[in-house]
Amino acid sequence: MALLPANVSAQALYGTITGTVTDDSGAAIPGATVTVLNENTGLEISAVSDEAGAYTVRNLQPGTYTVKASLQGFKEFVQTGLPVGQNETSRADAKLEVGALTESVTVTTEAALLKTDKADVSVNLKPAEVVNLPLNQYRNYQGLMNLVPGATPVAFQNAQTDTPGRALTTNVNGTNRNNNVIIRIDG
Repeated sequence: MALLPANVSAQALYGTITGTVTDDSGAAIPGATVTVLNENTGLEISAVSDEAGAYTVRNLQPGTYTVKASLQGFKEFVQTGLPVGQNETSRADAKLEVGALTESVTVTTEAALLKTDKADVSVNLKPAEVVNLPLNQYRNYQGLMNLVPGATPVAFQNAQTDTPGRALTTNVNGTNRNNNVIIRIDG
């Protein structure tokens, strides 16, 4: 048994910023330079919008970013305070106004209410939330599963006398914790 390979779970460590570059009329602007700056580390990555005005910058460390979009003949667009988390896609659509490059438009980012870029259901708890959230059942970290959409309330896995470590169990999306479910769409 020791020679059999162990299962490995994949987890994305990086985030993505995506968006479109348009003009005042809503027409796509191809060839615009989009620069993404990590406000914590100073790392700067550039991309160029395609013929549909779309751009994507992948493999970004979690943090707060500033997005700048520019093209000759247009005012520079700047958006600050854009949060990017692990395995998250943040959207920053740039609207360029006709004008000189010496002029710029600055947008301050507010928290997004709805994700429109990905259809996944996920929860990303920050360390401060884990420390400050009230956990019942002996401050067991497994109680945080109650915050995951689709999870049933956690319960003791066995009798308290059999499990002195007080391990908890839960089911997610109606699937028993001991089962795997594979969904196939279009084959």
